[in-house]
Amino acid sequence: MSAVDQPAPFNLLRWFAWLSPLVIALIALANAWLISRFLNDHLFQREASISRDFVQNILLSDESLAYLARTDDVALRQRFHEAIVNMSNMPDVLRANVFAADRTILWSSNPELIGKRFADNDELEEAMRGELVVHAGRIARDARQKREHEGLDPSVQFFVETYIPLVSPAGREVLGVVELYKAPLALSEAIREGQKQVGLAALASALALYLSLFWLIQRADRTIKQQHARLLDAETLAVIGELTAAVAHNIRNPLASIRSSAELSLEMPADDCSEQARDIIREVDRISGRITELLRLSSQEVLGRERIDLAGVLQRCVIENQSAFKERGTPLLFECRSSQSWIAADPALLQQAFLSLLSNAAEAMRQGGTCRIILEDAAPKQISVVVADSGCGIKAESMGQVLRPFYTTKPQGLGLGLPFAKRIVERFGGSLTLDSVPGDGTRVRLLFPRA
Repeated sequence: MSAVDQPAPFNLLRWFAWLSPLVIALIALANAWLISRFLNDHLFQREASISRDFVQNILLSDESLAYLARTDDVALRQRFHEAIVNMSNMPDVLRANVFAADRTILWSSNPELIGKRFADNDELEEAMRGELVVHAGRIARDARQKREHEGLDPSVQFFVETYIPLVSPAGREVLGVVELYKAPLALSEAIREGQKQVGLAALASALALYLSLFWLIQRADRTIKQQHARLLDAETLAVIGELTAAVAHNIRNPLASIRSSAELSLEMPADDCSEQARDIIREVDRISGRITELLRLSSQEVLGRERIDLAGVLQRCVIENQSAFKERGTPLLFECRSSQSWIAADPALLQQAFLSLLSNAAEAMRQGGTCRIILEDAAPKQISVVVADSGCGIKAESMGQVLRPFYTTKPQGLGLGLPFAKRIVERFGGSLTLDSVPGDGTRVRLLFPRA
Protein backbone atom coordinates (compact mmCIF):
# COMPACT_ATOMS: atom_id res chain seq x y z
CA MET A 1 0.00 0.00 0.00
CA SER A 2 1.40 3.37 -0.97
CA ALA A 3 1.57 6.36 1.35
CA VAL A 4 -1.28 7.94 -0.58
CA ASP A 5 -3.54 4.91 -0.01
CA GLN A 6 -2.89 4.72 3.74
CA PRO A 7 -5.74 6.10 5.88
CA ALA A 8 -5.08 9.18 7.94
CA PRO A 9 -4.42 8.51 11.64
CA PHE A 10 -7.44 8.73 13.90
CA ASN A 11 -7.49 12.06 15.76
CA LEU A 12 -9.23 11.27 19.05
CA LEU A 13 -9.22 14.82 20.40
CA ARG A 14 -10.59 16.38 17.21
CA TRP A 15 -13.45 13.87 16.91
CA PHE A 16 -14.36 14.33 20.55
CA ALA A 17 -14.22 18.13 20.27
CA TRP A 18 -17.00 18.29 17.64
CA LEU A 19 -18.98 15.09 18.25
CA SER A 20 -19.29 15.14 22.05
CA PRO A 21 -20.93 18.62 22.28
CA LEU A 22 -23.64 17.41 19.90
CA VAL A 23 -24.27 14.20 21.84
CA ILE A 24 -24.11 15.92 25.25
CA ALA A 25 -26.45 18.69 24.05
CA LEU A 26 -28.99 16.15 22.79
CA ILE A 27 -28.83 14.22 26.07
CA ALA A 28 -29.17 17.44 28.09
CA LEU A 29 -32.17 18.58 26.02
CA ALA A 30 -33.83 15.18 26.36
CA ASN A 31 -33.28 15.13 30.13
CA ALA A 32 -34.50 18.71 30.49
CA TRP A 33 -37.64 17.88 28.49
CA LEU A 34 -38.35 14.75 30.53
CA ILE A 35 -37.78 16.51 33.86
CA SER A 36 -39.91 19.49 32.81
CA ARG A 37 -42.69 17.21 31.69
CA PHE A 38 -42.55 15.27 34.95
CA LEU A 39 -42.66 18.48 37.00
CA ASN A 40 -45.51 19.87 34.93
CA ASP A 41 -47.55 16.68 35.28
CA HIS A 42 -46.86 16.66 39.01
CA LEU A 43 -47.94 20.29 39.37
CA PHE A 44 -51.07 19.73 37.28
CA GLN A 45 -51.99 16.68 39.33
CA ARG A 46 -51.39 18.57 42.54
CA GLU A 47 -53.58 21.43 41.35
CA ALA A 48 -56.37 18.97 40.50
CA SER A 49 -56.09 17.22 43.88
CA ILE A 50 -56.43 20.52 45.73
CA SER A 51 -59.49 21.42 43.65
CA ARG A 52 -61.07 18.01 44.33
CA ASP A 53 -60.59 18.28 48.10
CA PHE A 54 -61.92 21.82 48.11
CA VAL A 55 -65.08 21.01 46.11
CA GLN A 56 -65.81 17.83 48.04
CA ASN A 57 -65.40 19.52 51.43
CA ILE A 58 -67.55 22.52 50.51
CA LEU A 59 -70.44 20.35 49.33
CA LEU A 60 -70.16 18.06 52.33
CA SER A 61 -69.97 20.90 54.84
CA ASP A 62 -73.23 22.54 53.72
CA GLU A 63 -74.83 19.14 52.99
CA SER A 64 -75.73 20.29 49.48
CA LEU A 65 -74.12 17.17 47.97
CA ALA A 66 -77.37 15.30 48.66
CA TYR A 67 -78.99 17.37 45.90
CA LEU A 68 -77.38 15.07 43.31
CA ALA A 69 -79.42 12.20 44.74
CA ARG A 70 -82.62 14.26 45.27
CA THR A 71 -82.80 16.74 42.41
CA ASP A 72 -86.47 17.53 43.19
CA ASP A 73 -85.59 19.03 46.60
CA VAL A 74 -85.87 22.80 46.13
CA ALA A 75 -83.93 23.74 49.32
CA LEU A 76 -81.07 21.42 48.47
CA ARG A 77 -80.98 22.75 44.91
CA GLN A 78 -80.72 26.32 46.21
CA ARG A 79 -77.81 25.50 48.52
CA PHE A 80 -76.10 23.45 45.84
CA HIS A 81 -76.40 26.21 43.24
CA GLU A 82 -75.04 28.80 45.69
CA ALA A 83 -72.03 26.59 46.48
CA ILE A 84 -71.32 25.90 42.79
CA VAL A 85 -71.67 29.58 41.86
CA ASN A 86 -69.18 30.51 44.59
CA MET A 87 -66.78 27.92 43.28
CA SER A 88 -67.16 29.10 39.68
CA ASN A 89 -66.32 32.64 40.83
CA MET A 90 -63.02 31.59 42.36
CA PRO A 91 -59.87 33.09 40.86
CA ASP A 92 -58.51 31.29 37.78
CA VAL A 93 -61.76 29.38 37.12
CA LEU A 94 -62.89 30.03 33.54
CA ARG A 95 -65.67 27.44 33.22
CA ALA A 96 -67.56 25.09 35.51
CA ASN A 97 -70.04 22.30 34.75
CA VAL A 98 -71.88 19.88 37.03
CA PHE A 99 -72.91 16.50 35.61
CA ALA A 100 -75.52 14.23 37.12
CA ALA A 101 -75.06 10.49 37.28
CA ASP A 102 -76.94 10.13 33.96
CA ARG A 103 -74.36 12.46 32.22
CA THR A 104 -76.82 15.37 32.10
CA ILE A 105 -75.55 18.86 32.95
CA LEU A 106 -77.38 20.07 36.06
CA TRP A 107 -75.58 23.41 36.27
CA SER A 108 -73.09 25.26 34.07
CA SER A 109 -71.41 28.65 33.90
CA ASN A 110 -72.73 28.57 30.32
CA PRO A 111 -76.53 28.41 30.75
CA GLU A 112 -76.95 27.09 27.20
CA LEU A 113 -75.44 23.76 28.29
CA ILE A 114 -77.87 23.12 31.19
CA GLY A 115 -80.01 20.09 30.52
CA LYS A 116 -77.83 18.68 27.76
CA ARG A 117 -76.53 15.16 28.02
CA PHE A 118 -72.97 14.07 27.04
CA ALA A 119 -72.67 10.33 26.63
CA ASP A 120 -69.50 10.22 24.49
CA ASN A 121 -67.07 12.03 26.80
CA ASP A 122 -64.22 9.66 27.73
CA GLU A 123 -62.94 11.87 30.55
CA LEU A 124 -66.45 12.08 31.99
CA GLU A 125 -66.85 8.31 31.88
CA GLU A 126 -63.59 7.82 33.70
CA ALA A 127 -64.61 10.34 36.38
CA MET A 128 -67.93 8.52 36.80
CA ARG A 129 -65.90 5.49 37.81
CA GLY A 130 -64.41 7.47 40.70
CA GLU A 131 -61.14 8.58 39.05
CA LEU A 132 -59.76 12.12 39.21
CA VAL A 133 -59.21 13.07 35.57
CA VAL A 134 -56.75 15.83 34.69
CA HIS A 135 -56.28 17.23 31.23
CA ALA A 136 -53.68 20.00 31.12
CA GLY A 137 -51.49 21.79 28.63
CA ARG A 138 -50.33 25.06 27.17
CA ILE A 139 -52.84 27.64 25.95
CA ALA A 140 -52.17 28.12 22.26
CA ARG A 141 -52.01 31.61 20.79
CA ASP A 142 -55.15 31.11 18.69
CA ALA A 143 -57.00 29.54 21.66
CA ARG A 144 -57.06 32.91 23.44
CA GLN A 145 -59.84 33.93 21.06
CA LYS A 146 -62.23 31.57 22.90
CA ARG A 147 -64.93 33.14 25.01
CA GLU A 148 -63.63 31.75 28.31
CA HIS A 149 -60.20 33.21 27.61
CA GLU A 150 -61.37 36.75 27.03
CA GLY A 151 -59.60 39.21 29.35
CA LEU A 152 -57.20 36.50 30.53
CA ASP A 153 -53.85 37.69 31.92
CA PRO A 154 -51.23 37.36 29.12
CA SER A 155 -48.81 35.75 31.58
CA VAL A 156 -51.16 32.75 31.96
CA GLN A 157 -49.77 30.08 29.64
CA PHE A 158 -51.30 26.85 30.93
CA PHE A 159 -54.79 25.46 31.48
CA VAL A 160 -56.03 22.66 33.74
CA GLU A 161 -59.30 20.88 32.95
CA THR A 162 -60.31 18.71 35.87
CA TYR A 163 -63.15 16.20 36.19
CA ILE A 164 -63.87 15.79 39.90
CA PRO A 165 -66.02 12.83 40.97
CA LEU A 166 -68.52 13.73 43.69
CA VAL A 167 -68.64 10.71 45.97
CA SER A 168 -71.42 10.03 48.46
CA PRO A 169 -70.56 10.53 52.15
CA ALA A 170 -70.33 6.77 52.55
CA GLY A 171 -67.75 6.73 49.75
CA ARG A 172 -69.49 3.94 47.83
CA GLU A 173 -71.21 5.74 45.00
CA VAL A 174 -70.37 8.51 42.52
CA LEU A 175 -73.32 10.91 42.58
CA GLY A 176 -72.02 13.26 39.91
CA VAL A 177 -69.02 15.05 38.41
CA VAL A 178 -67.82 18.65 38.58
CA GLU A 179 -65.82 19.88 35.61
CA LEU A 180 -63.55 22.85 36.30
CA TYR A 181 -61.62 24.57 33.53
CA LYS A 182 -58.92 26.75 35.08
CA ALA A 183 -56.07 28.96 33.87
CA PRO A 184 -54.05 29.38 37.10
CA LEU A 185 -51.64 32.31 37.16
CA ALA A 186 -49.61 31.01 40.12
CA LEU A 187 -49.26 27.62 38.47
CA SER A 188 -48.10 29.22 35.21
CA GLU A 189 -45.45 31.18 37.07
CA ALA A 190 -44.32 28.09 38.96
CA ILE A 191 -44.06 26.05 35.76
CA ARG A 192 -42.23 28.83 33.96
CA GLU A 193 -39.74 29.19 36.84
CA GLY A 194 -39.32 25.41 37.03
CA GLN A 195 -38.59 25.20 33.32
CA LYS A 196 -36.04 27.99 33.66
CA GLN A 197 -34.30 26.25 36.56
CA VAL A 198 -34.31 22.92 34.74
CA GLY A 199 -32.88 24.54 31.62
CA LEU A 200 -30.10 26.27 33.55
CA ALA A 201 -29.30 23.06 35.43
CA ALA A 202 -29.19 21.10 32.16
CA LEU A 203 -26.91 23.69 30.57
CA ALA A 204 -24.57 23.80 33.56
CA SER A 205 -24.40 20.01 33.86
CA ALA A 206 -23.80 19.62 30.12
CA LEU A 207 -21.00 22.18 30.21
CA ALA A 208 -19.42 20.59 33.29
CA LEU A 209 -19.67 17.14 31.71
CA TYR A 210 -18.11 18.34 28.46
CA LEU A 211 -15.23 20.13 30.17
CA SER A 212 -14.44 17.20 32.46
CA LEU A 213 -14.62 14.69 29.59
CA PHE A 214 -12.55 16.98 27.36
CA TRP A 215 -9.88 17.15 30.06
CA LEU A 216 -9.87 13.36 30.40
CA ILE A 217 -9.80 12.78 26.64
CA GLN A 218 -7.03 15.34 26.24
CA ARG A 219 -4.94 13.53 28.83
CA ALA A 220 -5.79 10.17 27.29
CA ASP A 221 -4.86 11.43 23.82
CA ARG A 222 -1.57 12.80 25.11
CA THR A 223 -0.85 9.54 26.94
CA ILE A 224 -1.66 7.48 23.84
CA LYS A 225 0.68 9.60 21.74
CA GLN A 226 3.43 9.28 24.33
CA GLN A 227 2.91 5.52 24.51
CA HIS A 228 2.96 5.36 20.71
CA ALA A 229 6.25 7.28 20.62
CA ARG A 230 7.70 4.98 23.28
CA LEU A 231 6.53 1.96 21.31
CA LEU A 232 8.28 3.26 18.21
CA ASP A 233 11.43 3.86 20.25
CA ALA A 234 11.18 0.37 21.71
CA GLU A 235 10.82 -1.12 18.24
CA THR A 236 13.80 0.90 17.06
CA LEU A 237 15.85 -0.25 20.04
CA ALA A 238 14.83 -3.84 19.38
CA VAL A 239 16.11 -3.51 15.82
CA ILE A 240 19.31 -1.95 17.17
CA GLY A 241 19.73 -4.83 19.59
CA GLU A 242 19.26 -7.47 16.90
CA LEU A 243 21.58 -5.63 14.55
CA THR A 244 24.23 -5.11 17.20
CA ALA A 245 24.11 -8.70 18.41
CA ALA A 246 24.50 -9.92 14.86
CA VAL A 247 27.46 -7.78 13.85
CA ALA A 248 29.31 -7.07 17.11
CA HIS A 249 31.08 -10.42 17.25
CA ASN A 250 32.03 -10.41 13.57
CA ILE A 251 33.36 -6.82 13.76
CA ARG A 252 35.20 -6.88 17.08
CA ASN A 253 37.37 -9.90 16.31
CA PRO A 254 38.85 -8.34 13.12
CA LEU A 255 39.21 -5.03 14.93
CA ALA A 256 41.16 -6.71 17.70
CA SER A 257 43.51 -8.25 15.15
CA ILE A 258 43.99 -4.93 13.36
CA ARG A 259 44.72 -3.15 16.63
CA SER A 260 47.22 -5.80 17.70
CA SER A 261 49.03 -5.48 14.38
CA ALA A 262 49.16 -1.72 14.74
CA GLU A 263 50.58 -2.03 18.26
CA LEU A 264 53.27 -4.45 17.03
CA SER A 265 54.25 -2.05 14.23
CA LEU A 266 54.91 0.62 16.85
CA GLU A 267 57.50 -1.67 18.45
CA MET A 268 59.35 -2.42 15.19
CA PRO A 269 62.12 0.14 14.54
CA ALA A 270 62.78 -0.88 10.96
CA ASP A 271 60.13 1.22 9.30
CA ASP A 272 58.78 4.36 10.92
CA CYS A 273 55.00 3.87 10.59
CA SER A 274 54.15 5.13 14.04
CA GLU A 275 51.85 7.86 12.82
CA GLN A 276 49.86 5.51 10.62
CA ALA A 277 49.71 2.93 13.42
CA ARG A 278 48.38 5.50 15.86
CA ASP A 279 45.71 6.47 13.32
CA ILE A 280 44.72 2.82 12.99
CA ILE A 281 44.50 2.40 16.75
CA ARG A 282 42.47 5.60 17.11
CA GLU A 283 39.98 4.58 14.42
CA VAL A 284 39.69 1.05 15.82
CA ASP A 285 38.95 2.49 19.26
CA ARG A 286 36.37 4.81 17.74
CA ILE A 287 34.58 1.94 15.98
CA SER A 288 34.74 -0.18 19.13
CA GLY A 289 33.25 2.72 21.08
CA ARG A 290 30.37 3.00 18.64
CA ILE A 291 29.63 -0.70 19.04
CA THR A 292 29.71 -0.30 22.81
CA GLU A 293 27.24 2.58 22.55
CA LEU A 294 24.92 0.44 20.43
CA LEU A 295 25.06 -2.41 22.94
CA ARG A 296 24.36 -0.15 25.89
CA LEU A 297 21.59 1.73 24.11
CA SER A 298 19.75 -1.44 23.10
CA SER A 299 20.14 -3.13 26.48
CA GLN A 300 16.83 -3.75 28.30
CA GLU A 301 18.35 -5.06 31.53
CA VAL A 302 17.80 -3.26 34.80
CA LEU A 303 20.71 -0.91 35.45
CA GLY A 304 22.57 -1.09 38.72
CA ARG A 305 22.37 1.98 40.94
CA GLU A 306 24.48 3.40 43.69
CA ARG A 307 24.50 6.66 45.60
CA ILE A 308 26.92 8.96 43.78
CA ASP A 309 27.92 12.59 43.92
CA LEU A 310 26.78 14.16 40.65
CA ALA A 311 29.20 17.06 41.06
CA GLY A 312 32.11 14.60 41.19
CA VAL A 313 30.99 12.84 38.00
CA LEU A 314 30.68 16.15 36.18
CA GLN A 315 34.09 17.28 37.44
CA ARG A 316 35.72 14.14 36.02
CA CYS A 317 33.96 14.66 32.68
CA VAL A 318 35.24 18.23 32.53
CA ILE A 319 38.81 17.13 33.27
CA GLU A 320 38.72 14.42 30.60
CA ASN A 321 37.37 16.80 27.94
CA GLN A 322 39.29 19.94 28.89
CA SER A 323 42.15 19.31 26.46
CA ALA A 324 39.83 18.53 23.54
CA PHE A 325 37.96 21.79 24.05
CA LYS A 326 41.21 23.77 24.36
CA GLU A 327 42.47 22.38 21.06
CA ARG A 328 39.33 23.82 19.42
CA GLY A 329 39.77 27.15 21.19
CA THR A 330 36.48 26.76 23.07
CA PRO A 331 36.81 26.80 26.87
CA LEU A 332 34.80 24.32 28.95
CA LEU A 333 33.52 25.80 32.22
CA PHE A 334 31.88 24.08 35.18
CA GLU A 335 29.71 25.90 37.73
CA CYS A 336 28.48 24.06 40.83
CA ARG A 337 25.66 25.91 42.57
CA SER A 338 24.43 23.06 44.73
CA SER A 339 25.88 21.89 48.03
CA GLN A 340 24.05 18.53 47.98
CA SER A 341 24.13 16.68 44.63
CA TRP A 342 23.62 13.04 45.59
CA ILE A 343 21.64 10.87 43.15
CA ALA A 344 21.11 7.13 42.56
CA ALA A 345 22.71 6.03 39.26
CA ASP A 346 25.43 4.03 37.56
CA PRO A 347 28.48 6.35 37.49
CA ALA A 348 30.05 4.75 34.38
CA LEU A 349 26.90 5.01 32.27
CA LEU A 350 26.11 8.48 33.60
CA GLN A 351 29.60 9.65 32.71
CA GLN A 352 29.18 8.18 29.22
CA ALA A 353 25.95 10.18 28.80
CA PHE A 354 27.67 13.43 29.76
CA LEU A 355 30.60 12.64 27.45
CA SER A 356 28.14 12.21 24.56
CA LEU A 357 26.58 15.61 25.30
CA LEU A 358 30.00 17.28 25.55
CA SER A 359 31.09 15.66 22.30
CA ASN A 360 28.04 17.11 20.54
CA ALA A 361 28.69 20.52 22.07
CA ALA A 362 32.35 20.51 20.99
CA GLU A 363 31.46 19.59 17.40
CA ALA A 364 28.76 22.30 17.24
CA MET A 365 30.98 25.21 18.37
CA ARG A 366 33.47 27.28 16.44
CA GLN A 367 36.64 28.79 17.82
CA GLY A 368 35.90 31.44 20.41
CA GLY A 369 32.73 29.83 21.69
CA THR A 370 32.08 28.71 25.25
CA CYS A 371 30.53 25.59 26.75
CA ARG A 372 29.19 25.72 30.28
CA ILE A 373 28.04 22.96 32.62
CA ILE A 374 25.82 24.29 35.41
CA LEU A 375 24.80 22.15 38.37
CA GLU A 376 22.03 23.69 40.48
CA ASP A 377 19.03 22.90 42.65
CA ALA A 378 15.77 22.62 40.70
CA ALA A 379 13.29 21.61 43.40
CA PRO A 380 13.38 20.24 46.96
CA LYS A 381 13.67 16.71 45.56
CA GLN A 382 15.36 17.39 42.20
CA ILE A 383 18.70 18.57 40.91
CA SER A 384 19.40 20.07 37.50
CA VAL A 385 22.34 19.87 35.10
CA VAL A 386 22.49 22.28 32.16
CA VAL A 387 24.95 21.77 29.31
CA ALA A 388 24.91 25.04 27.32
CA ASP A 389 27.01 25.72 24.25
CA SER A 390 27.30 28.74 21.97
CA GLY A 391 27.35 26.70 18.79
CA CYS A 392 25.26 26.75 15.64
CA GLY A 393 22.11 25.48 17.36
CA ILE A 394 19.49 23.10 16.01
CA LYS A 395 17.11 23.99 13.20
CA ALA A 396 13.42 24.11 14.06
CA GLU A 397 12.54 21.29 11.64
CA SER A 398 15.06 19.02 13.36
CA MET A 399 14.01 19.67 16.98
CA GLY A 400 11.38 16.96 16.93
CA GLN A 401 13.76 14.35 15.52
CA VAL A 402 17.14 14.82 17.21
CA LEU A 403 16.17 12.63 20.17
CA ARG A 404 15.31 9.68 17.93
CA PRO A 405 18.00 7.07 17.27
CA PHE A 406 19.91 7.31 13.97
CA TYR A 407 18.72 10.83 13.17
CA THR A 408 21.74 13.04 12.54
CA THR A 409 22.73 16.12 10.58
CA LYS A 410 26.45 15.28 10.72
CA PRO A 411 28.08 13.59 7.69
CA GLN A 412 29.98 11.11 9.91
CA GLY A 413 27.46 10.83 12.74
CA LEU A 414 25.28 7.90 13.76
CA GLY A 415 22.65 9.94 15.59
CA LEU A 416 23.14 8.05 18.86
CA GLY A 417 24.63 10.69 21.19
CA LEU A 418 21.48 12.48 22.33
CA PRO A 419 19.20 9.38 22.25
CA PHE A 420 21.85 7.49 24.23
CA ALA A 421 22.07 10.24 26.87
CA LYS A 422 18.27 10.58 27.07
CA ARG A 423 17.78 6.86 27.51
CA ILE A 424 20.35 6.66 30.31
CA VAL A 425 18.92 9.65 32.16
CA GLU A 426 15.35 8.31 31.92
CA ARG A 427 16.36 4.86 33.14
CA PHE A 428 17.66 6.54 36.30
CA GLY A 429 14.35 8.34 36.84
CA GLY A 430 15.37 11.66 35.27
CA SER A 431 14.41 13.62 32.18
CA LEU A 432 16.19 15.39 29.33
CA THR A 433 14.89 18.45 27.46
CA LEU A 434 16.33 20.56 24.66
CA ASP A 435 16.18 24.29 24.08
CA SER A 436 17.93 25.53 20.97
CA VAL A 437 17.99 28.67 18.83
CA PRO A 438 19.64 28.38 15.39
CA GLY A 439 22.86 30.41 15.45
CA ASP A 440 22.66 31.03 19.19
CA GLY A 441 23.57 27.67 20.73
CA THR A 442 21.83 24.81 22.48
CA ARG A 443 20.86 24.15 26.11
CA VAL A 444 20.41 20.56 27.25
CA ARG A 445 18.72 20.36 30.66
CA LEU A 446 18.76 17.18 32.69
CA LEU A 447 16.69 16.68 35.85
CA PHE A 448 17.53 13.95 38.38
CA PRO A 449 15.69 12.92 41.55
CA ARG A 450 17.77 13.34 44.67
CA ALA A 451 18.91 10.24 46.49
